Amino acid sequence: MFKKFLGDYEFIWGPVKKGVCESSYYHFLTSSEELHELDITLGYKTRNAIKIAKEKNNLYEQILVIERIAGMYAFSASLSYCLAVEDYFDLTDKIPEYIKLIRMFFAELERLRNHVENLSEISGSTYLEVPSSLYAYYAEKIKQISSEVNFSRYLMGINTVGGIRLNNLNYCIDEAINTHTDVDINTNHDININITADMDTNANINSNFNTANTNKHNKDMLQGFKYIIKEVSLYINNIEKIIKQNSETKSHIDRLKTTGKINLKIAEKFHAEGIVAKSVGINKDLRLKYPYLSYKDIKLEPASYNDGDALSRYLVRIAEIRQSFNIIKICYEKLAKSFPDNILNSIESSHSSLSLNSSSSSDLNLKEQNKNEIDDNNKQFFNENLKNKNNFYELNAAAHNNKYGFGFSESSEGPIFCIVGEFNGKVFKKLNIKYPFDNNYKIFSYFTKNTMMMDFNINETSYNFSVAACDK
Repeated sequence: MFKKFLGDYEFIWGPVKKGVCESSYYHFLTSSEELHELDITLGYKTRNAIKIAKEKNNLYEQILVIERIAGMYAFSASLSYCLAVEDYFDLTDKIPEYIKLIRMFFAELERLRNHVENLSEISGSTYLEVPSSLYAYYAEKIKQISSEVNFSRYLMGINTVGGIRLNNLNYCIDEAINTHTDVDINTNHDININITADMDTNANINSNFNTANTNKHNKDMLQGFKYIIKEVSLYINNIEKIIKQNSETKSHIDRLKTTGKINLKIAEKFHAEGIVAKSVGINKDLRLKYPYLSYKDIKLEPASYNDGDALSRYLVRIAEIRQSFNIIKICYEKLAKSFPDNILNSIESSHSSLSLNSSSSSDLNLKEQNKNEIDDNNKQFFNENLKNKNNFYELNAAAHNNKYGFGFSESSEGPIFCIVGEFNGKVFKKLNIKYPFDNNYKIFSYFTKNTMMMDFNINETSYNFSVAACDK
C-alpha cells in the first residue's frame, strides 16, 4: 500500500490492456499530473520455459524453447545458449571463422531491426504518427527479408550447437537484384552447417556429412547475404532521412529531454544493462568488454551518452543502428574473402529430422557418403574435436570435464547470459538464462516516480523492457 496525502489517488492499469501490449500490472499513485509512486507486478504470462527446456529430448529442442521465450531476441538468446554448450564441450576455440562471421551477421541484423522498431514506438509516444509509421514499415521490411532467407521473421532456427542451420535458406539471383526485377526465392538449397548432429547417452555424435556443390552453394549463400545488405542499405538511407526530420522537430526533442532521467549512482546500484546503462555513460557492451565470436577483429566505438534521459536512450539507438549496419557490411566483406572452399552439408533435414535427434546410434547408422572434398579448415576442426568410429562421430572424453558451460551475447537491449550443466547424453538438466530486463524494469519503476503522467508512455517505450523475458 502507498502512503497517501490529501489529493492523492490510486489507479491501476493492466494486466489486460488494449492492443497487443504484454500483460503487466501497473499500480499508480498520483495527484493530478505528477506520478508519485509506481508499483509493477509481473508474472501473468509465466510459462516455466526453463523447466520445459530441461524436459526436452535433445539439444536442438532446447534451442527451440530458448528462442521462443522472447521472440524479439530469439537469435541473441539462442546464440548465448549455443556458446554455453560449446564452452561446456571445449569447442569455443575450434569454431571456424566463417561460422562466427555468419552468427555476427544475423546478430547485428536482429539488433538493427529491434532498434528501428523501438524508434517507431518512441516517435509514437511523442505523437509523431507519420515517422512512427515509417519506422514501423522499415522494421517490417527487415522482418520480411529475414523471412525470405530463412522462413523466420525473427531469425529463429539458425543457431545450433557448433554451427548454424540454414536448411531453408532461399538464395537470391544476382542478376535479378542488379536489374531490380523480381527476385526468385522459390528454389531451396538445404545447407546445414553444423558440427554436431546427435548426442546419445554415450555422447556419440551421429552425422552424415555431404559436401555441397562448392561453387554454386558458396556463391548462392554469399548472394543471400549480399541481397540482405542491398535491401537494408536502402532502408537505412530512408531511416536517416526520418531521423534528420525528427531531430528538427522541436516538440519531439523537447518531450524526450529530461524525461525519465536516471543518474549514474542509482544506475550502478541497480546494475543497469544495455541501452539504459549506455545512456548514463556506463559502457557495458560485451562486444567491447569481453569480445566473443570475431568482435575483437572489428574496431567498435562505444555508443554512449551521459544525460540518462529518454533523448539519450533515443540517440544511443540511432548510433547503434549505424554501428550494426557497418558490422553487417564488414562481416559480408570478410566472408567474401575467406569463405571456405566447401560447405558441409548434412542429410536433407528439417528442424524435426536428424540434427540433434535423440534416437539411438544404432537407429541412425547411415550410409557413409563422400567426404573427400572437405576443406582443410574443417578437416582440422573435425580431427581435433571429433573422432570417426563406424561412421559416427564421438566427442572426445575430455570434452565432458567441464562442470558448467557459460555463454553470453549482447542483444539490442543488453547482455543475455546462459549457463548449462549436467549433460545426460541428450540434454542439459541444469540450464538458466538471464535477460537484461530483470535489472532494467526495476530501474524503470524507480525513476518513473516524480515524473509527469503524460510522459509515462515515453518512459515505457524508451526503457523498452520485455515482459515476456521477465516472465520466462
